[in-house]
Amino acid sequence: MSEVVVCQTFGGLPWTPQYVEEINKEVCLGCGRCVKLCVQECLGLESFEDDEGTERYVAKIVNKDQCVGCRSCGKICVRHAYSFKAKLA
Repeated sequence: MSEVVVCQTFGGLPWTPQYVEEINKEVCLGCGRCVKLCVQECLGLESFEDDEGTERYVAKIVNKDQCVGCRSCGKICVRHAYSFKAKLA
């Protein structure tokens, strides 16, 4: 049976990383706050044309393997477009 990966904080307290699993593109505003915040460069923006022909942007996971599970992207997201998942050992 697999167990959830548990790390430690600097002070030695247990901490379970929650890795970015998905971004709800229906909810995302494409503001880019999460992209600027992610020091691991896991995120990017992709453009698309909406039904009215206007160019819009949404956040996109571009390098999931770099994610450290800090959840900062989800915390800064005003629309709560992020979902996270713990990793099994």
